[in-house]
Amino acid sequence: MRNTTVKIRNSFLFPSSRFLRFNGIILAFITLLLSGAAFAEDNCYLTAIANNVSTPLLQSVASDIRLVKGVNQFELVCTLSQSGVFTFTRPALKSFSWQQDGALKAPLKTNQMAILMEQGSFHAQLTVTVTNSYTPRFTWLNTQQFIERVQLYNLIFGVFYGLCATLIFYVLIIGYGIKDAIFKQYGAYLFCIASFIFLQEGQPYLFAQNQFSELIRNLYSLSIGLTVVSATWFMCAILALPQYWPKVSHLLKIAALCVLTLCLQRVALDLPAIANLTSAITGYLSLLIVMSIFILSAVQAKQGVNEAGLVFIALSCVFISMTFRILLTEYSPFIQRYGFVIAFTLESLLLAIAVAKRLQRLSYAKKQAERHANYDPLCHIHNRRGWSLKANDLLTQHAQQGGILCFLYIDLDRFKVINDSYGHDVGDKVLSKVAQLINNHMRSEDAVGRLGGDEFVAMALFTSKDKINQRVATLEQKLNALSLEHQGNTIAIYASVGQINYSEAPKNLDEVLKAGDEAMYQKKSLRKAQAKQTYTRENA
Repeated sequence: MRNTTVKIRNSFLFPSSRFLRFNGIILAFITLLLSGAAFAEDNCYLTAIANNVSTPLLQSVASDIRLVKGVNQFELVCTLSQSGVFTFTRPALKSFSWQQDGALKAPLKTNQMAILMEQGSFHAQLTVTVTNSYTPRFTWLNTQQFIERVQLYNLIFGVFYGLCATLIFYVLIIGYGIKDAIFKQYGAYLFCIASFIFLQEGQPYLFAQNQFSELIRNLYSLSIGLTVVSATWFMCAILALPQYWPKVSHLLKIAALCVLTLCLQRVALDLPAIANLTSAITGYLSLLIVMSIFILSAVQAKQGVNEAGLVFIALSCVFISMTFRILLTEYSPFIQRYGFVIAFTLESLLLAIAVAKRLQRLSYAKKQAERHANYDPLCHIHNRRGWSLKANDLLTQHAQQGGILCFLYIDLDRFKVINDSYGHDVGDKVLSKVAQLINNHMRSEDAVGRLGGDEFVAMALFTSKDKINQRVATLEQKLNALSLEHQGNTIAIYASVGQINYSEAPKNLDEVLKAGDEAMYQKKSLRKAQAKQTYTRENA
């Protein structure tokens, strides 16, 4: 009996392991219920005073409540287990007040309207005055979620604005010396789209007080029109619409100016009676312009127009973001919130690539034009213009560094006889062969060119006369040993080389050409006299 009593007492003092496990399960279940009850306490209801319609606001989920033009009054009833933030967008917001416990509560200084909500239960009266009907997307989040979203928001938009600024400076610097309006148009478009996003997202409110709301709204309306105009002008230019579709390009630009006019009307006149009508016309007309340019970019890309494919892909990104923003509003909160900015970022990058490709083509075309302007197409050496440019560089180098400047004026002997006897095709071959020999004999840094007809020139800078005399003597020997085979006949080629050396820098290139021409004619006269003496001696 005594042992039994001891066991019973011990069982109360030291419960069995089975009993402990059972108690643990009960405690866990109670804790789960309590936590569920605590979670259930987090709720908010927004009631419209005008019609007494109450709408539950779920955490982190934007509502579809639509505000009507004018004054909208609501009562907000919330029970929160931790502090939170009530937010909504303010594109058409004119004024806002939050009254709680008989006092007005100031909003947080953020781009969106944001009010801090304390932990616990409270009632608040909201008065929202708007200039146009719109959906503000009322949302509430706990404080930690709000901070994380603000950090993500600042990161994404910081990258976007940084990219826009970089591209604008890139266009201004690279396109500064190029006479192509498209670079200025692209820079203007980037500035307008960045300003539009900046105003649309309400970011001026980070720096300005609420009393500037009307000014910010007017700037936002103006940015819409300027963005449409700058985008239309730039897209028409890069797609070459004025060349391929002049009438369509003209109509698109007129439509864009109509959008700008409507935006200016909203800013200057502020007619409440037609505000909704002008907003609708502006929206549909802008959409029509974008759709038309999108279709034309596809057509131009199919026809192989430069950069049209990149423009088509860029506009596709914008259309995809607009689809999520307008139609698939509940598909992805992240895309819904940031898709538009990401799309414009991708569009800006793709358009920057398109502009860079255009710059590359223009640079190549410029180099080709300079080559055609400075080179002789027959002899593949400098023409008179190209040779003068390089010769003037040598004159400048000689004046700065010293040395001996050697100028050669080369004229073919009896070239007219070759043309008359064998034809101009053979004469061209002779000119080409002579030019190739002179060019191969001279150095790459020397200036070799054809002045015209059968006259060639060469200029070189040397350190000593010995090198000059040796090179000139070899060149003259090779020229007079040159020949051309034509239909079994050997055509001998002869040339007179006039040489002028300068230890002191000459005044200008005209002086050099004149002196070289005189030296060449003296050499030609000497060669004729020698040839005449040889002929007389052989026939004596």
